Amino acid sequence: MSEENLREELKKLKTENLKLSRELRVTKNYFEKVNRTLEAKETLGKVLLATNLRQKAYTDILLESCPNIIMLLDDEGRLVLCTEIMLRLTGAGNFDYLKNRRYADFFAAFMAAEDIAGIEAAMQKVKAGEERVLINKWIDFGGTGESRCYSIELRAIGGGRGNDAGIHAGILAVFIDLTSLMREKERAEAASKAKSDFLAVMSHEIRTPMNAILGLNEILARTGLDPLQSKYLSDIRKSANSLLTIINDILDFSKIEAGKLDIVDSNYNLRSLLENLFTMFNILYKAKKLALNFKIDDNVPCSVYGDENRTRQILTNILSNAMKYTKEGHVDFSAWMTGGTDGPATLRFDVKDTGIGIREEDTEKLFKPFEQLDIRKNRNIVGTGLGLAICYRLCQLMGGDLWLKSEYGKGSCFSVAIPYVPATEQTSEAEIDSGDFSAPDAKILVVDDIDINLEVCAMLEGFKINAALANNGRQAIELAAATRYDIIFMDHMMPEMDGIETAHHIRSLNKDGETVPIIALTANVINGAEQMFMENKFNGLLAKPIEVPALNQCLRQWLP
Repeated sequence: MSEENLREELKKLKTENLKLSRELRVTKNYFEKVNRTLEAKETLGKVLLATNLRQKAYTDILLESCPNIIMLLDDEGRLVLCTEIMLRLTGAGNFDYLKNRRYADFFAAFMAAEDIAGIEAAMQKVKAGEERVLINKWIDFGGTGESRCYSIELRAIGGGRGNDAGIHAGILAVFIDLTSLMREKERAEAASKAKSDFLAVMSHEIRTPMNAILGLNEILARTGLDPLQSKYLSDIRKSANSLLTIINDILDFSKIEAGKLDIVDSNYNLRSLLENLFTMFNILYKAKKLALNFKIDDNVPCSVYGDENRTRQILTNILSNAMKYTKEGHVDFSAWMTGGTDGPATLRFDVKDTGIGIREEDTEKLFKPFEQLDIRKNRNIVGTGLGLAICYRLCQLMGGDLWLKSEYGKGSCFSVAIPYVPATEQTSEAEIDSGDFSAPDAKILVVDDIDINLEVCAMLEGFKINAALANNGRQAIELAAATRYDIIFMDHMMPEMDGIETAHHIRSLNKDGETVPIIALTANVINGAEQMFMENKFNGLLAKPIEVPALNQCLRQWLP
């Protein structure tokens, strides 16, 4: 081989050597990358494993420490997962004991079949597409004989991330223990009932002697009295009415606070109510040498639908306050209607006085209970500080409002707004007339265990009615069995046999007993009293102290 050939071969070898070197470097780099990738994968695997272990640990902590029972069920109702408290309450101990079992199978030991059926029905609603279903059940998970109230929330699971985990459909059930709240509710209801019972008893105990005082005052006023005696009698009446106002304020406020005061709507004659207020207050204002100006707009309807008594109470209170706090000058009362046509209409009433006025900083206190302003200045004015607070609440209950504008030292203007609702039928003047009325041929039985209250019912003599009297339930039954009465006035609270028991006996006597109107005489004016009497064979009630206009209206309504 020649030298030249050798050089060519050497050159080729060097070229191949360089090529192999480059390939070796590429291969080395590739293996280094592979090694780094494998190391990275190994590291990532360790991280993922640690993360999964940490997440599982958190999940285990959550399942162990969660205070509520939580169950994850598959689409067949088999248990997939649950919190530790469920295992403790059911006594299962280990999750493997319950895993893949249908919830109905292990619930059968703690729940009645109809309760399980209720849960099953709720689950079907969730499966049918309802997002969330709530039911309440009493369950004795521990088998101790003491059930607890659970609010059970059911939600559908599956879709999205659930599909990636192989969960195609299922239900999440969360049990929240409401037993403490339910028992608190029961205690609150019991306390409310006890308060209502106390108010009913106090109402009776306080109003019963007031019935005697006002009734005897009414009877004495019809006898021949000299001027001094008439003055004494007038003072007694004023004091009794003041005390009755305080009693009514306290009872009304207690009923409002307990949520026991209802608005009782009916058809009534608004214009006549306003005219009667003017007639009554005009006399009182004149006695105080004040001018009372009444302006009733032509657009004020005659017949309206609402609570006549509460409307009268609100306006009476505001007019009374204007009279009490106005030493000289006048009080202007205005009534009109706003809105209407295409929108809602509102009845508006303004009472503007030239009295002492109210400081701006005191206006917020005015509608708060038991607040009296300028106590030193107004120490001679009787009141509880409840009247306006009650009126404000009443306006709100009626869907209206009460507010004022005042300038201290110059006077105040109180404004009342009540939604107008047209009467369902027209009222006439005759329906609300309370003029002279007599019924000498009427046969009436009055039943009351307190002799002085029987004397009060002698006010029936003012209607030329000579009533039969009974002082207990048994005597009333004997009289009702022997005589057909047009009306029976029955006291509620009597010893041995109360008014309700007596009414039931009278209803079972004969046909006359079945149809005779029985009117309860009661000092119990707490919410629900009228309904209670109506459900127990009574036709109506008269609240003690009995007032002549109320008795007049009752006689007109029930006498044949």
